[in-house]
Amino acid sequence: MRQILDGLTASGDESENWIELLRNLSEPISIHPTDIQFSKRWAESRDVIRIAALEGFVKEIDFMKRSLKKGDICLLLERGERICAFAWITFRDYRLDLWHTLHLLPGYAYLVYIFVRPEFQRQGVGSYLLGSVMTHLRELGCEYLISGMYADWRISIKLHRKAGFRIDKKFIKRRLLRFPPYPPKEVDIE
Repeated sequence: MRQILDGLTASGDESENWIELLRNLSEPISIHPTDIQFSKRWAESRDVIRIAALEGFVKEIDFMKRSLKKGDICLLLERGERICAFAWITFRDYRLDLWHTLHLLPGYAYLVYIFVRPEFQRQGVGSYLLGSVMTHLRELGCEYLISGMYADWRISIKLHRKAGFRIDKKFIKRRLLRFPPYPPKEVDIE
């Protein structure tokens, strides 16, 4: 039956394919300081609306506030009162889409989102933020950090690879005869 369904499904284009990257936090972590001076702090509930506005997540404000109360953390890089970059991390299972929930084992964390304002991109801010997050997670006792993204997010993939992540899983999104998505197919990593 699986072979028949596989034959009827069409693979999505690369912008729909998903990869999961894994970082062993016991390996050395580099934090490269930037020439830009930031203050670092952990987000509070009052910050959620500003975080959401940066990426148009306005519909997600209540979800984000509940997530912080349940133990998610979000590291902010600020200049003055302005959020310039953030990284959102969860320690709980995370639903990625209708067919895929990432189940986190003890000692694992998931990097839900990393964002750097366009005017601060390509200046080492993302590397600094990611290194800071990984160091903190290791201090908390986390052993692994997982991050997921679309396969065509080349800049983000490059950032993660530079930070020591390796591709752990690849998923190809498929559609059954142009209807709603069919469960993604995990593919072998080259």
